[in-house]
Amino acid sequence: MVSIEKNNMFGNISLKELMDATYVASSNFQVRAFYEAKDEILKTGKYSEQEFFDILDAMIDAETERKIVLERLQGKNPLFLSEIASEITEFPPENVIRDVIYLMAQGYVEEHVEVKTKMITKKIKGEEKQVEVKEYFYRYQTKELPNDFMENYFEPVSIVFDAGACCQCGWCSAICPVNAIMVDADNLEIDVDSCMKCGLCFSVCPRSFSIDHANEAIKKLDKELKWSDKIGAYFNTYSGSTKKEEIIKVRQDGGVVTTIAEYLLSKKLVDAVIAVQHSKELWKPEPVIIDDVKDLYKTGGTKYANSPSLTIIDQCKKYEKIAFVGVPCMMKALEKGTLYPSGLPFFKNIKYRIGLFCMESFPYDQIINLAKEQFDKNIDELTKMNIGGGKFIINLKSGEQMDVPLKEVQKYARDNCHFCEDLTSDYADISVGSIGSQDGWSSVITRSKDADKLYNDIVKAGLIESKSLKDVKPGQFLVEKIGGIKRKKCKSINLKENQDGH
Repeated sequence: MVSIEKNNMFGNISLKELMDATYVASSNFQVRAFYEAKDEILKTGKYSEQEFFDILDAMIDAETERKIVLERLQGKNPLFLSEIASEITEFPPENVIRDVIYLMAQGYVEEHVEVKTKMITKKIKGEEKQVEVKEYFYRYQTKELPNDFMENYFEPVSIVFDAGACCQCGWCSAICPVNAIMVDADNLEIDVDSCMKCGLCFSVCPRSFSIDHANEAIKKLDKELKWSDKIGAYFNTYSGSTKKEEIIKVRQDGGVVTTIAEYLLSKKLVDAVIAVQHSKELWKPEPVIIDDVKDLYKTGGTKYANSPSLTIIDQCKKYEKIAFVGVPCMMKALEKGTLYPSGLPFFKNIKYRIGLFCMESFPYDQIINLAKEQFDKNIDELTKMNIGGGKFIINLKSGEQMDVPLKEVQKYARDNCHFCEDLTSDYADISVGSIGSQDGWSSVITRSKDADKLYNDIVKAGLIESKSLKDVKPGQFLVEKIGGIKRKKCKSINLKENQDGH
């Protein structure tokens, strides 16, 4: 339970209120399930006894804090997250914001959505026109609860898979304390006999309940960051191209991701990098742990089939510091696993998150079908796949290049990608992609002051040639445009409705 003598986060809370809140928190089903499964968890070996108690203590602390925040919210009119954070001053504002969203998932808080419309002048095909634009405002207040109210019980994450919304990132598999979840590129299975029904997998799943409004409110607390409704919070934007000849030979676009990873390893800023490489089946990616620079170039280039890279995070515990390279859903999973259920990361050694731009990915068998049906080629004839200028492009061993309109290949994409609104890996430290930059260059978005310093240190080291993304064509304008299109096309997730087939 909460250690009152050593814990400073409750310094402004009276002893009686703290004890009452802790008593209520200790009855939380996740806390109880985790504690009661201690023997099974330690037997599995994923978490040591010290880690077990660190996680348990953090869960109780966070749940205690939430119950105090809930008490402060009682009787208030609907408020914006920023307003709630400024009124409840006993805890850091980012804690209060994340607490409100989790309280909503637990069933205590409801969200009020207000839609306002306004007319703006917009240039469409060279002609100025008046366009109606909708603005959405989100406020939160406590619910009127019945006497027999019970806190929401988080189902195992199979509910997300059964609803067709699972992105197969593999995060649930990595954090499951009893190794009850198996995830590959296409499937998710739960061993019901081993599952301890703790709901931790649901808490950290990027497709369970949304953290987007919390993220926006938290990021806007940092006045050094800029905010875009289309690409999220950022510090700076660049267009970069590697200067390393070895990377130029294997790069997809600017070779920026591989160059960053090499710098992190060579400067001992990380001990390992998690990325993807081709498996024994060409164009079928597999996650890999790279701890030697000489193995890094195997990960160069884009693989358009899905790889459940987060499944191997728990295998990296022997490393003190790691970097993770992945797509937007994986970046959101890592962020969610930091926020919930306790604000304590399950794996504290993830130091850098390098996010890739992603419009959608493909099942491996559909990559094979795409090559055959659209280009009349076997998959082993391809040396490169790319997207640019509204076209899906392939390069062949013969030296030939072929393309088809992008709209012709979208039918091959994974259905669950249509639930993703994020093009530019909003939750990463550094985001990298081809959109907005010229051939041989990559667009780069730094999302914190520290991430911006890292990128510019690499530039100063002479490893990357860099320009402002706002100074190149089509530049940041196109990144934001495509990011906005993906946001608009995103399907909303209602797990029960999707599961029922409605």
